Amino acid sequence: MFTAEKAGMMRKVDFMDNISFCRITSETDEKIFDILSELDKSCVGADGWTAESFKSESAKDNGIVICCYVGAFVIGLISGYFASDEADITSVAVNFNYRRRGIAGHLIAEFENQLPEYISEIFLEVRESNFPAVSLYKKCGFENLHTRRNFYDNPVENAIVMRKELKKSNNK
Repeated sequence: MFTAEKAGMMRKVDFMDNISFCRITSETDEKIFDILSELDKSCVGADGWTAESFKSESAKDNGIVICCYVGAFVIGLISGYFASDEADITSVAVNFNYRRRGIAGHLIAEFENQLPEYISEIFLEVRESNFPAVSLYKKCGFENLHTRRNFYDNPVENAIVMRKELKKSNNK
């Protein structure tokens, strides 16, 4: 069975007992990528990432994939990458039973902590109708930048492009 301990470095946080975060790498047990894909698709539908997509992202030098665990159970994920002086969050997903407990906000903070110090801003896209996510991102310091028309499929929907400027004092 795949466990967080087998995945590599973990860090406990104090907001809830038995919660830990782990950065997924290409050396991580292969089973985790199927688990990530299932979680992502349970949150965003069939357009969620495949196991191969998560595996590919985690293998890149500039890719970041982080899981959140309760014990050995994956309850959340965030993925993205950085290039030049900016980063892009490509997916955030939290198991339905663990939502509204601050986990997504902590995943975003973990993502920021993994970025090189020269990164000055983070971008993401979110469905226009996903009001809880838009609210969360604003709470985490993101602002609306512009709208991408018909960005999503199933159903066709606009994306709000959001940006967070990182302060030099907040960078590693």
